[in-house]
Formats: sequence, structure tokens, C-alpha cells
Amino acid sequence: MNDYSIFKEIRENIETLERHMTIIKTLLMEQPLGIIKMSQQTGIPEHKIRYSLRILEHEGIIEASREGAILTSDFLGNKDQILKAARESSEDIEKIYRELKNILESS
Repeated sequence: MNDYSIFKEIRENIETLERHMTIIKTLLMEQPLGIIKMSQQTGIPEHKIRYSLRILEHEGIIEASREGAILTSDFLGNKDQILKAARESSEDIEKIYRELKNILESS
């Protein structure tokens, strides 16, 4: 598929978000986990795991422990707010799609 330049960055961000979600899901099943074991379990390269862990730590979703990454209690306690933010983002993207579709179909 041809990624037109106006969508390339959004597509890349979605791929990064999907990777972050895979890491969160993995940590929900087993934590703490180190980079190497997480890479082995997910198939995601270590350098991408490392990048995602930095972002997730900065966002307060995970924290480092001596044994590896763990999910924060703040993240686990705010599931409703996280789902609300995801829903709002999804609705924004759907609105952009509908507007673009209308523009292109009327031309």
C-alpha cells in the first residue's frame, strides 16, 4: 500500500502504539520482565522494546524494578480514563476519514 505523506506519520505512530500495547499486554500476563525476555516473548527487537519502555516509563505506565519492567499502580487504577482517551482518539480518526471521504467523493 502506498502511504501518502499526510498519513505516513500517523501510520508510524499507530505501529508504535501497537507495539506499546503488546508490551503492556505482555506485562499484564507476566511481570516483571527484562528487555531480552520481553523481546523473546513478543518477537519485537530489543532496540524497539528499549525505546517503548522509555516512552511507557515517561508516561507513567511502567516503572523499572531490579527484576525488570512492571506496570504502575497508577496505570492499572486508571483503566476507564485510558479507555476514554483511546475511544476519543478513535472517534477523531473516524471523523477525519469521513471528512476526507466526503471531499474526495464530491470532487
